[in-house]
Amino acid sequence: MIRTFVLVVTAAMITTSLAVPPAVAADDYPTKAVTMIVPFPAGGRTDLIGRIIAQYMQTPMGKPVSIVNKPGASSVLGSNEVAESKPDGYMLGFFSTAAVTAQYTVPTPLDLSRFELVAIVNADPAALAVNDAAKWQTLKELIADAKKTPGSLKIGMIPGASAQIFAAGFARAAGVDLISVPFKGDSDGAIALAGGHIDIHVAVPVSYKSLVASKKVRVLAVASDARSDLYGNLPTYRENGVPLSINAFHGVYVPKGTPEPVKAKIAAALKTTMANPELQKRMNDAGAAGVFLVGDEAKAYLKAQDETYRDIIDALGLRAKPSK
Repeated sequence: MIRTFVLVVTAAMITTSLAVPPAVAADDYPTKAVTMIVPFPAGGRTDLIGRIIAQYMQTPMGKPVSIVNKPGASSVLGSNEVAESKPDGYMLGFFSTAAVTAQYTVPTPLDLSRFELVAIVNADPAALAVNDAAKWQTLKELIADAKKTPGSLKIGMIPGASAQIFAAGFARAAGVDLISVPFKGDSDGAIALAGGHIDIHVAVPVSYKSLVASKKVRVLAVASDARSDLYGNLPTYRENGVPLSINAFHGVYVPKGTPEPVKAKIAAALKTTMANPELQKRMNDAGAAGVFLVGDEAKAYLKAQDETYRDIIDALGLRAKPSK
């Protein structure tokens, strides 16, 4: 009987210890280094922005924050590693717009419901550029010409990437018929634009920085809600009669089920990070607009961008058939 009693008590103690809510363990978070997964190769835009943020995030976190690159399957492989990790705040995901598009355009789609968004930390609008010698001085002028001669103007973009959505979204919202010309990367397309091989190109504004400085290309407008000094106070699509706001953006995510106190600490660290003047300068120099959207505001932003991208993807017939 004594032995039975001891076993029962021991079992009860084990059960009780296992039942301790994660919030208790979150009180001392973090007690060790934090890993942030970038689901793309080193050297790309997402990697660059992620590393800037991770560097300045270490001080408010009180522990090292290290970037680990896990590329593959249009960001799905690295993202799934985050989703499958323990939801304790020690494995974060630094995801780009690909987290949205990979829900629809990848045969093994990403499931965003497996994550919780902590904050949006960067958002850059689509920009539309032309050769510096082009006759169009405004986006309205370009659209007027495109409507006069449907199917005559060539627009450069990257198939399967945000740039393809940027190009199709513009053509659809402006009501014009354009010839899509594929390129492997933004720089290839921008150089082709500078050389006069295409008429229009779309990408994030920083893609044109050096070519604008050397007077090879001009950016006519950006697909943002308002003008920004970061992009040279450029006119918006909406000012030119094109009802489209679409961004390339980055956010910090955690696995679903991460305790609220842990998410709160990560959000607080990111808020301090994004307010750091040194980080803001680094981001500006990289042509990346630093923002800080958290809570309902971040969710609303993600939902709006998701709906915009999904609508264009469906209109283009780009949905992939899920692999069995």
